Amino acid sequence: MALSRLGGREEGDFQVNLTNCNFDTLVIGNGNTVNNYCRRLEYGEPSTTSRSRGTVGTTAIQDSWEIRGTKRKQSKIPYPQRKHRPDRTLRSKRGSSESEEEFGRYNSPETFPAASCDSKKRMSEFYAFLKRLHPLRDSGNWKEFNSVADGIIKVKQGDLAIELLMSIEKSVVVSYQNDLEKAEAMVLEVLETLSKTKVQMSSFLVKMAHLHLTGFYRRQNKPAKAEESIAIAEQHSQNENSRYVKALIFYEKASNLTKYVSSIPLDRSAREKYVERAKYYMKKCIDLCIELDDDDSVYLKKHHFGLVKLALLDLNCRTKAARSQITCTRSLEEAKNCLETIEEKYEDEMKEGQKIQFLVAQCDLHYRQNNLRTALKHAQGALKLAKNHGFSLEITAIKERLDEISKLITETETMNLEIYHSDEHMGSLSSSTASSQKNSPPSSGCEME
Repeated sequence: MALSRLGGREEGDFQVNLTNCNFDTLVIGNGNTVNNYCRRLEYGEPSTTSRSRGTVGTTAIQDSWEIRGTKRKQSKIPYPQRKHRPDRTLRSKRGSSESEEEFGRYNSPETFPAASCDSKKRMSEFYAFLKRLHPLRDSGNWKEFNSVADGIIKVKQGDLAIELLMSIEKSVVVSYQNDLEKAEAMVLEVLETLSKTKVQMSSFLVKMAHLHLTGFYRRQNKPAKAEESIAIAEQHSQNENSRYVKALIFYEKASNLTKYVSSIPLDRSAREKYVERAKYYMKKCIDLCIELDDDDSVYLKKHHFGLVKLALLDLNCRTKAARSQITCTRSLEEAKNCLETIEEKYEDEMKEGQKIQFLVAQCDLHYRQNNLRTALKHAQGALKLAKNHGFSLEITAIKERLDEISKLITETETMNLEIYHSDEHMGSLSSSTASSQKNSPPSSGCEME
């Protein structure tokens, strides 16, 4: 910590520089206090404007936070000390149409929270464990996933936060194996524990729990619960600027809208509105994931899934009713561009779970282009991968596509065969008629008329 007098300023004005410091209580100006905070270096983006009212303004400066104190005009009524932070539950919920600028805004500028140095170290530890687990999850390597997770619990024996994090992660594996009710129960048990016990990093665990619940409820066709869960996750993320969490929130919001659009009949204008909103959220997720690609401390490949989901959204083949609708040329081109981007940039990085989704999207593209044989081939490839690697959750949707495409191929071939025989029969009939006319007496002109 460094204390220095500000040149050219009134006597008593000082500049305090705090670099990676913990402090119990900081008294500012006329009785204001800030308790138990450590400025987290990567917390906020550099800003030239003050984020606070009254006596304190903050400016991010490379590797430290600088706190400037300025004299405040004395009021007749003593400025009260802040005893309690506002209750988060009393804040109004954010609407789903809120822009990303509003999403990242701090709600309590004068004392916006930042993790303690211990919490920052703890967060790095969480990310390190997730980085070990998520490639195994995306590859469908369930046995090794569970072995690594159990090994982490053993090494961190007695660490409740780690145990809860591993339970949340294991619930995702259970959901991929198509036991959504059990996955939901596992996460709800974690949330119950967090509500009864004081646990370090509880805020992060609550966010991750509700993010995963969103996906479970969406796949169980419970849209109201899915929306409620993502709203809770977003509410708990209001006072932080984590790209990792924001990317996951954008992904789940986009996925909810995608499922909604494909699940109910909508007129063209209404569908376009929801589709554009879903694309907006998914593109925000992709942008954040690409930024995080350069960060070796985290593993987040949602941009691979995100590009596939953008293609699937344009192709609109999720249900039989959707497949019966017409898709415009522009949507087909945009879907094709997304899939080409994946092939060019990420083909070598794709895990089995991502490959399944990619093959499904390729199937839908060729279906829309009426290349049924090629569509069938991609669907068969996706089904084989899903079965071989235990992605049971994907099998039903792939089989529905396979059955419909196979039926269409059979109908088309039958129709072509019937046309062929009809043409052959007409040719034979025409030849017979010509021969008969040669052997018949000529008719009169009156009869021809």
